Amino acid sequence: MLFTATTSRKKIWEIVTKELHLASKDPHHPFRFVNFCTLNGGQPDSRYVVLRETTEDLKLLFFSDSRSEKIAQVRTNPSISLLFYHPSERCQVKINGVATILPQKEANENFWNKIPSEAQKAYQSKWPPKTHVDTLEKGIMLESKYKNDYFSVIQIFPMEVECLQLDSKGHLRIVFKRAHAKWQSSWLVP
Repeated sequence: MLFTATTSRKKIWEIVTKELHLASKDPHHPFRFVNFCTLNGGQPDSRYVVLRETTEDLKLLFFSDSRSEKIAQVRTNPSISLLFYHPSERCQVKINGVATILPQKEANENFWNKIPSEAQKAYQSKWPPKTHVDTLEKGIMLESKYKNDYFSVIQIFPMEVECLQLDSKGHLRIVFKRAHAKWQSSWLVP
């Protein structure tokens, strides 16, 4: 368990934020792969993404093909929800926040060259993600030279962090809400 009923709210916050920082550095951390939910019109649209960076002030960064549906959805409605789960600790963390897409120049200068060239392939498709194609081969065709034209970075500014600790003795739920530059917490019914 990440926390118990006797863990202080301040300590829970420290534990959860530490886990989010670890997840962006450790490819085996359970929070590394996160469910990223946007709205497509009035319909929720979720997918797994990889947590690439967690900043000191708790902004979370993800990479994407700039032609993807999630980029268009974030531009239309920047309200998002992220869902993490730590199976061995039996802890769920949900983050509601506001997404922004970093300017192309900033994304390229700060992140593109940090991506191994083999991984840069993910942003080299000739067609946008989810384009219908006649053959599988056509769908996996890549641009001949690796370039960063379709590379985007999504930054999440959390507004609310809710933690649910599952426990056979009784589940625990706490919420942290951003109030200007500070976080305020309260216990919730699990």
